[in-house]
Amino acid sequence: MSNFNEKNLSGNSKIAVDILSRTWKYDCMSCAIAKGKLELPGGLIYENDYITVGADTEIPLNGFIIVATKRHINSIADLTEKECHELIYYIAKVIKALKELNIVQEVTVVQEERSKHLHVWIFPCHEEYKKMFGSGVGSIKAICKYVKDNANKENVQTCLSTVQKLKEYFKED
Repeated sequence: MSNFNEKNLSGNSKIAVDILSRTWKYDCMSCAIAKGKLELPGGLIYENDYITVGADTEIPLNGFIIVATKRHINSIADLTEKECHELIYYIAKVIKALKELNIVQEVTVVQEERSKHLHVWIFPCHEEYKKMFGSGVGSIKAICKYVKDNANKENVQTCLSTVQKLKEYFKED
């Protein structure tokens, strides 16, 4: 259903086709999101001066949420004290929301410095995929491929519905 093509890892323009089949051209996806040049499926769940929170653009996995810094850095070690507080606070808030809203009861949190812009994956550990692929970081790639290859309108709609639920949850902040 969706396709992502990194044309050049050196930072030149890339093209993404999101879960709604919209095509986006960008140099840095997180920067494009922070500047409003790339609209996430369902829109941003939350943003402030330091971070953005939204659903993954290309994988319609219910509860797959990304928290990214607005400032262009690639390591947690480079965060200011305020950015660090905001990042951790909102990662915890997303996890709490996913659990309280019964979207998922377990997540894997991933941040990798190989990306050129700091973002953290809050990856849902759904029971059906744990049964199929196991759990933990080692299963993420296979789950992403499976979900992407088997995506349908229902999966996309479920993700969009979760984005709306999370937006409401975050309004209470």
